[in-house]
Amino acid sequence: MSKVPKWKVDYVKNLTAEISNSPVTALVSIKGIRTKQLQGIRRALKGKATIRVLRGTLLEKSIEKVKLPNIKSLEPFINGQIALITTELSPVSLYSTLHDSRQKAAARGGEIAPEDIIVAAKETNFPPGPMISEFQKVGLQTAIEKGKIVIKKEALFVKKGEKISRDKAKIMEKLEIFPLDIGLDVVGAYEDGVIFDREAMSLTPAVVMSMIATAFAGAKAVAKSATFMVKEIIPDMIVKARMEAESLAIASNFVEEGNIDIIFMNSTPVNEVAEEKETKEEAKSEEPKEEDVGEGFGALFG
Repeated sequence: MSKVPKWKVDYVKNLTAEISNSPVTALVSIKGIRTKQLQGIRRALKGKATIRVLRGTLLEKSIEKVKLPNIKSLEPFINGQIALITTELSPVSLYSTLHDSRQKAAARGGEIAPEDIIVAAKETNFPPGPMISEFQKVGLQTAIEKGKIVIKKEALFVKKGEKISRDKAKIMEKLEIFPLDIGLDVVGAYEDGVIFDREAMSLTPAVVMSMIATAFAGAKAVAKSATFMVKEIIPDMIVKARMEAESLAIASNFVEEGNIDIIFMNSTPVNEVAEEKETKEEAKSEEPKEEDVGEGFGALFG
C-alpha cells in the first residue's frame, strides 16, 4: 500500500478545520466558468467568503472528519466540477450574491444553446474580404453596401438545445453575440445542521414577497366571487355595489342626487316630447276620412 503524500494529509487537515469553523459551507458548480470570471468573483467576495477549487475525493475525506451534525448529508452534492465556499453569509444571501454576479459570455463551440440564437439583419463593421466566405459558410446571407459587409436577412442561427459549432461560435463573437450565462451555480449548502438545496436557496425575500402577493390577490378574487365577506374585500364590494346601484337607477330613470346630471343628459327634453306629440296629431287630423273622399266624388258627378 502506497504512502499518502504529506501535502494531501496537510490539505485535508486544513480543509477539515476550515469547514468546522465556518458558519456556512456551500458547494458550487464551476462547469463552464472562465478563469477571468472566477478571479472576478473571488475579488467581489473578498472578506465575505473563501472559494477553493478542489478535488472531490479530498473534499469527501475532509467532510468525513468534520464533527458537525448532519454535515455528511452534503456529500451527495459533490459531483462534477465543483468548488467549496466557506462563508458567514446565509445560504440564501450567498445564492443571491452569486446569482447577481452572473455574466453574459461568448460561446467557444461545443456548448448547448440555452435559447434560440437569432442573428439580425444589419450592417457589420467588416470590410469586403475573407469574412464574406466565413459568413456564407455558416449560412448567413450577405452583401456589400457602402464598403461594408451587410447581413441581408435575419436568421435563426442556433436552435435552443442544439450544440453550438466552433464556426458559429467564432462568428457570434465577432458580431458581439454572447449567448451564455456564466457564473458560479450553488448546488448545496450547510448551516447549523440543515442542508439547503438549490430550490430552497432560490427563495429570496423578493421571490417570497411576490408569491405572497400573488396568493393574496387570488384569495381576494375567490372571496369576491363567492361574496365571502372579510375585511380585505369590503372596500371593493362597496365600490361594486355603488356602481351596480347607479347603473340600475339610470336604467329605471330613478332620480337621486348622485345621478341627476346623467339622467337629464340621457333623457329627451319635455318640450321636444310635446312638439313631437303635436306634430303627430296634426298629421293625423290632415289625413282625409273615407266619407270625405266619397262626398268629393259625388260632387264631381252630381
